[in-house]
Amino acid sequence: FTGPIVGATSDGLTSKWGRRRPVILAGLISTWIAGMLFSSAEHFFSADAALFFAAPMYWVMDVTINILQTPHRALVADLASESQQLPMQVVFVFFMALGNFIGFSIMQIYTVPVEHMFELMLGICLLNTVCIAIQFCVAREQPMRRDPDAPRQSICAPVISVAKAVKSSPGLLYHLAAVQCFVWIGNTAWNIYGGQWFANSVYAGDQHAEQGSEAYIAYGRGVAAFSRGGQFKSALQLLS
Repeated sequence: FTGPIVGATSDGLTSKWGRRRPVILAGLISTWIAGMLFSSAEHFFSADAALFFAAPMYWVMDVTINILQTPHRALVADLASESQQLPMQVVFVFFMALGNFIGFSIMQIYTVPVEHMFELMLGICLLNTVCIAIQFCVAREQPMRRDPDAPRQSICAPVISVAKAVKSSPGLLYHLAAVQCFVWIGNTAWNIYGGQWFANSVYAGDQHAEQGSEAYIAYGRGVAAFSRGGQFKSALQLLS
């Protein structure tokens, strides 16, 4: 529900900074907070308690990523002319695949990435900040002015508008939504557990083994193999 609600909220903003940039900034700040809390949980809590703190922060971070992504795509559509709409969406997908490639490449910095989660998350948040700062300097939004005669909308208006749109949608849309749901179930399961499967099952590694041991080295090789596979997948996305 995050994408539609954030999109509807952004569409109705009348901020002097534009419709998209305030939402993007809010998403960036929340990503910083959730990302830092998630990656530093083991430093503040015991091993048993860290999980119960890190897991909700991971969920929040997943939501904030959607908050960041939705207005970015809308901003591209806002600034592009009619003839540029399709090419710019292709460019948007191209840069998403490029970011995917960089993300899998970052996994190769450390032998066991999970032991350096804070450093990796800090670098990712800084990279996002730099990219958004460049975007804010380049992209100039025209603030939307609300019609003074238009009735005032409640804070629940975005949720209501999304609910109405879903209710009046044709049956084909529900079918496509179900397909998309199952696709993302598969993607999520693979993205979360694929690396562990490579490192633990295929290469018989153990991230908790003594550093320098055969099991520890095997775990690093499994993570590297999974990362290379992700790079090839990203390259295919770039081409396709």
